[in-house]
Amino acid sequence: MTQQIRSLKDIWPLQAALNCKSGFDTAGIGRSLQEALAAGKAPDGHAGDLPADHPLRLQAGKALKNYLDALASECHELQECLSWKHWYAEAKAGRQYQLQDIQNARVEATDMLFFWISICQILGLSPQDVYRLYERKLGINHRRQDEDRTQAEHHTHEDENRKVV
Repeated sequence: MTQQIRSLKDIWPLQAALNCKSGFDTAGIGRSLQEALAAGKAPDGHAGDLPADHPLRLQAGKALKNYLDALASECHELQECLSWKHWYAEAKAGRQYQLQDIQNARVEATDMLFFWISICQILGLSPQDVYRLYERKLGINHRRQDEDRTQAEHHTHEDENRKVV
């Protein structure tokens, strides 16, 4: 490939084209989802929701499941670059979790990016959306750590995510 890639904005259409070759129009699903959500905007201007029986829920869900499975597989492949099994000689020698194959780990992490971008596209997110949501969620995550929250109280704060727009 001769195209220079400098940002997520450059990567987005390349990933969409690759996904189309494998049978999923991730960008198209995301556009359709965005259009359907915009049509159901709430009075406050925020995106609405789709009826439970809306066909896009199933279409997006099928694509999402495929890409989540692929992402999980890449996570497993990255984990295999570690000496993580407690019964191996590395663990017995005090080297459990030693990174074994740095080059392959880098490629597996990059493979994860392919599927993460695909998931974002299915959900109708652009690179600008990702930056915006990251910035807003970062503030919440800092607050969560600053407040020294516990795992047990996690469910009481889930509404914070619904307010990230």
